[in-house]
Amino acid sequence: MPRALLRPSALLPRAVRCRTAGDLLGEQQALHQCLEQAEGRRRPSSAADVAALRTARFYMALQGCQLGNFRQADEHLSRLGLGARLSDAIWTEDCSAPLPPEFFVRVVDDGLPPELVEGLRRALHPGSIYWEDHGYTRRDLEFFSHAHRMGEEVHVVDQLIEALRPLLARVAPEVEAQAHLAEWWAHHRSREQWHGHPMHFDTHERLLRDSRGACVQNPAISTVVYLSDDSPRFGPTLVTSQRPRESDAAGALKVATLVRPRRGRVLFFDGRYLHGAMPGRPWLERPEDPDRRLCIMVGWWTGPIEPAPAADPPEPVMLTDPAARWVRHLGKVPTMSAGRPGRMAEVGAASPIWTDVPAVEQGEPFFGRFFLTHRGQVDVDLFS
Repeated sequence: MPRALLRPSALLPRAVRCRTAGDLLGEQQALHQCLEQAEGRRRPSSAADVAALRTARFYMALQGCQLGNFRQADEHLSRLGLGARLSDAIWTEDCSAPLPPEFFVRVVDDGLPPELVEGLRRALHPGSIYWEDHGYTRRDLEFFSHAHRMGEEVHVVDQLIEALRPLLARVAPEVEAQAHLAEWWAHHRSREQWHGHPMHFDTHERLLRDSRGACVQNPAISTVVYLSDDSPRFGPTLVTSQRPRESDAAGALKVATLVRPRRGRVLFFDGRYLHGAMPGRPWLERPEDPDRRLCIMVGWWTGPIEPAPAADPPEPVMLTDPAARWVRHLGKVPTMSAGRPGRMAEVGAASPIWTDVPAVEQGEPFFGRFFLTHRGQVDVDLFS
């Protein structure tokens, strides 16, 4: 008897497993089979199969963009009703154009004490109590962050923020002079989390929620501190010049840049910019590449923002409870070498940010905001 064909809802997880394992050919085959099975069925497919078909098209479009097969990618996006995507230059990481002076992005290497970087890596390892105490892996967890008052050093992340201040003064002295609060949060990614981080704006989250999207405030400067080296399993940070409610603004600057991680590297950019992390390419990973990513983000606030008490579940811009278990676990680095000026890394620009895709009708949004129903989707998602 002929072997029974797997349903699309069973083939899709196989494709994802292949991608995670770095098996590009296996992923392609499973996705093609998923589409063939879903489209070849004469009887109505189940809801799970319909969802698998849509997701398979999404992955086919993603793979097409990552391999430079943009025509193929656009065909899948069009059938999904997605009318815009990140540009060819961004997917190919072509940042060969000079950085416009009005596009504020700065990258500093070797500006942090090595002892501090290693102390942070130990304190925030994947098994750290910090992640457990904040329910980091819970599916229903909403964004949370911590408040740092200038000059205080309760734990190692406070030490980091104080060590960042001289670097901030170098790239944005007026912000360093006026900043009265630093907001910080952390992310770690394991080897199966190659999907990237959705395109978003850093905002005053509590104000945004309370006003139902009507009031948008951004930090003056946003910062990413990379605590692991680069691996193609995880994509670079994408920073664009797009600001809130400027998706189609006439005359607005429309450029972007991509920044690869390096241990101890610090990325500064205008806190109003749309940014995220691109999906990875696990099939390019080498045995010596790190299979995890760890970074800390800091928003420097010069405008009014009031921290909230420590809470469970955690909330945005929480004050630190010195007696909390995670605070004791993080600890502090006892001795550090003197601060260093670091060196400015060269950064180039990619343009444009978005490319339109001919879509007959508008479909449903997908994860990541790398592909959009229309150019204004980001604002609709975040501020409506």
